[in-house]
Amino acid sequence: MPEFPSRPTRGHAPLPRRLALTLALSALAPLAAARPGSPEGVADLLGVPTPADLLQAALPSVHLTRVAEPPSVLVVSTQPPASVAARYGVPPAAVAALPRHDGEEARLLRVRLPAPVPDHPPALPASIVTHTVRPGETLASIAADAGLDLVDLLSANLDRTSLDDLEVGEVLYLPTAERGLLVRIKPGQTALTLIAGYGADLARTARANDVLPTALGVGDYLLLPGVRAQGLYAQLARHREAREEAERRAEMQARYDRYLAQQKERERARLQELYVMQAKYEAYLAWRDSPERQRLIEAYEQQAQYEAAQAALREREQAAQPLHVQAAGVNVAAAGHLAWPVQNSRITSRFGEADIDYHKQIFHGGVDLAAPAGTPVYAAADGTVTESGYGAYGMNVYTAQGDSTLVYGHLSRTAVTPGQAVRRGDLLGEVGCTGICTGPHLHFEVRLDGRAVDPLALLP
Repeated sequence: MPEFPSRPTRGHAPLPRRLALTLALSALAPLAAARPGSPEGVADLLGVPTPADLLQAALPSVHLTRVAEPPSVLVVSTQPPASVAARYGVPPAAVAALPRHDGEEARLLRVRLPAPVPDHPPALPASIVTHTVRPGETLASIAADAGLDLVDLLSANLDRTSLDDLEVGEVLYLPTAERGLLVRIKPGQTALTLIAGYGADLARTARANDVLPTALGVGDYLLLPGVRAQGLYAQLARHREAREEAERRAEMQARYDRYLAQQKERERARLQELYVMQAKYEAYLAWRDSPERQRLIEAYEQQAQYEAAQAALREREQAAQPLHVQAAGVNVAAAGHLAWPVQNSRITSRFGEADIDYHKQIFHGGVDLAAPAGTPVYAAADGTVTESGYGAYGMNVYTAQGDSTLVYGHLSRTAVTPGQAVRRGDLLGEVGCTGICTGPHLHFEVRLDGRAVDPLALLP
C-alpha cells in the first residue's frame, strides 16, 4: 500500500500516517454518496484500523460512543434518479446510481434517507458557558470582562449579524479555556468532516470538547480550537462602517433638508413682507389721489392763507403804532432785564426778516437762535409756565409775567409743566427742530399786551 504524508498539527506531534489516511477517508466519505460502504468498510478493505479504533487508542481516557450513520436503502428501479428521489421525499443529490451491467434495464439505486432528529439536547463543550446580556452591555464590554478579544467572542457566536445590535436577554456563548470556532453539526455533516474542512487538529479538538468527535451527532456543538472567525469579524466591521457612513450621509442630508426648509421659510417671509409693503404703497397711492386728501389740502391752504393775512394785519398795525417798551408796569420792558435763553448761539433770522419763503408768507415775530440739537434752553425772565407741549412752533414753552409773554419754540423736549413758576436761568427744555423748521434752532419771541416786539431790543 502506498504511503501518504501526514500534516503536522499545531502544537502537537504529527499524527501516524495510517490515522491521517483514515481521517481523510472518513472526511470524504459523506461527500461520495454514490460509493457503497462506509468509512469503516473502506478501512476494512484497505486493512487499516477504523478512525474510532485509532482515536480510542490515542485517547484511552475519552469515552467512545458510536453514532449511527444516516439510514439508506437500496432500490431496484427503471425510473430515473429524480423520480425515485421525489417518491422518497429526498433531494435528487440523495439518490446515487450504482454501476449497471450491460443489458440490464433496471438499475440499483442507493437512497440516503434524512438523518433522524436527535432525541437528546445538543451537546455543548464543558468549557463553553452562557452569558445573558444585561442592560448597557456591548460585545466589546462582554469580551473584555471575559478576558477575550472580539474575534474570540465572535468565533463562539457565529450567528452574529452585527457588532452593535445586541438585545437585553440575548444569550451568548463564552469560551473559558480553549479558544476556537464553535460550530453546530448540521444534517449531512459529521464532526470529522468539519475538522477536516476547517483544518483543525484532531487530538486537540477531542481534548477541547472532552469527547471523541465521532461521538457527536447532528445538532451538537463542536469547538474547533485554533480556528478564528477573522472573516466574520472583517465582514461585520465592514457592515458597521457602511452603516455609520449611511447614518452620516443621512444626517448630512437631514441638515441640508433643514437648511433648505429654513431658506424656504426666509424666502416666504421676505415675499410676505414685500406683499405687505406693496399693499401699503397701493393704499398710499389710493389715499394720495382720494377726494378726502384733496379736501384736506384745500383746508390747509385756506388756513395758511388766513394765518398769513392775520400776520400781515398785525404787521401793519405794529407799523402804524410804534411800541414804547418803557411802558410802566412791564417788568421786561427795560433793556437788560432779559437774559439770553441759549448760550453760544448764532442769530440766523431777525425780527420781521423775510429771509425764507415761510417768513415771506408769515411775519417772523421773533428771533431765531441757531444751536446744536440738545443745547439747553433757559428762562430769559421770571414767570409762570402757561403752555408746555406741541403748539404753533412745534414743541413750545410759554411763560407769562404781568402783560408780557415769552415764547420758546421748536424744542426737542420740554422740562417744565403748565402752572410751574420759573426764574430767570431755569432749564425749560432743549433746542430741537420740531414743527416747521429748517434746522435746529430756538424761536424766541416776546409779546407785550399780545403783540410781538423785537427781542433783540430787550436782550443785553
